[in-house]
Amino acid sequence: MKRIFGLFGLGLMAATALAQTQVVPESSIIPVGALDNLPHRDISNGIVSAKVYLPGESAFYRGTRFDRTGVVTHATFKGHDFGQPWFSSYSPYTRDFMWKNGQVTVSTVSAAVGPAEDFSPAGYDQARPCPEGAQQTKCGRFLKIGVGVMQRDARPYDFVHPYPIVNEGTRSESHTASSVRLIHRIADRESGFGYSYVKTVRLVPGKAQMTIEHVLTNTGKKDIVSDVYCHNFLTLSPGNENVAITAPFDIKIGRPFAAGAATVEGKTIRYLRTVKEGESVTAPITGFSDKVSDYDFTVRNTATGFGQRIRADQPLARINFWSIRTNVSWEPYIAINLKPGQTKRWTYTYDYFGPGGG
Repeated sequence: MKRIFGLFGLGLMAATALAQTQVVPESSIIPVGALDNLPHRDISNGIVSAKVYLPGESAFYRGTRFDRTGVVTHATFKGHDFGQPWFSSYSPYTRDFMWKNGQVTVSTVSAAVGPAEDFSPAGYDQARPCPEGAQQTKCGRFLKIGVGVMQRDARPYDFVHPYPIVNEGTRSESHTASSVRLIHRIADRESGFGYSYVKTVRLVPGKAQMTIEHVLTNTGKKDIVSDVYCHNFLTLSPGNENVAITAPFDIKIGRPFAAGAATVEGKTIRYLRTVKEGESVTAPITGFSDKVSDYDFTVRNTATGFGQRIRADQPLARINFWSIRTNVSWEPYIAINLKPGQTKRWTYTYDYFGPGGG
């Protein structure tokens, strides 16, 4: 575990340094507003509204990191938008993200808004490394759930690297006024991977509540071993000032927070000041058990009263915590291990609340 924490910390420090030093052509930078009207469904239950963006050639998200099967944005309750874009623009020449003139420019691979899900690659280490300049037929294949079957290269897996997709599978969609159901199917003979993945985003009638339901069935010949977390790019307070995150267990952090930015008080992480430009408040989180009840978190702006309760019906595999001044992301992981023919179901539940109660 110490080695995992060490690598995680080094990666974060390197990413933070890179975010400050990148040189990106001005002509390649596209304002985030250009994404607003790309294909999506507007859903509402009369209490909460949201946008669910659809996958496809003209999709909001076309990267290879996050699940393309429905990116949820602008979840709004009592006039507060919990899922605003955390970046101002994007560019294919950016690696992950960078700060410039007080604004964030993000890469195409990381240009998602929350809730957005990220599955770890299945079969990457087992796939045949691809020598530099080799033809695709000589390169091994691996699986990213929600994205497709991709071609690996000779290096260790890098979540911000745009891997070539060699099998995107097939997709379908249906919707009601308050829900969107998306289906993604993969069948890849060469790699042996296959699945049926059904994801339903639903605003629950009569409640300030959204659920994201998943049904994943392994239809291939290989085991699917992965995990998934929801990158809750939550926008509650500019600079995250007055934000507090509470868990059902005593929180332990794997590395110190940025000096003076936040502190741990038993079951709560509390920001002590506004997060500065270029600064990150980040750490691996431990202290949880294998009880499903430990996947139950509240993120609140103590000044405004707006907040969100985040739950799931599965035990935690691990937790990462990442935030910069434009968002706070609590990232709980769920393990996936499916033999051919097996199915896994899991549901996230989001409860929204604000001044005067729910």
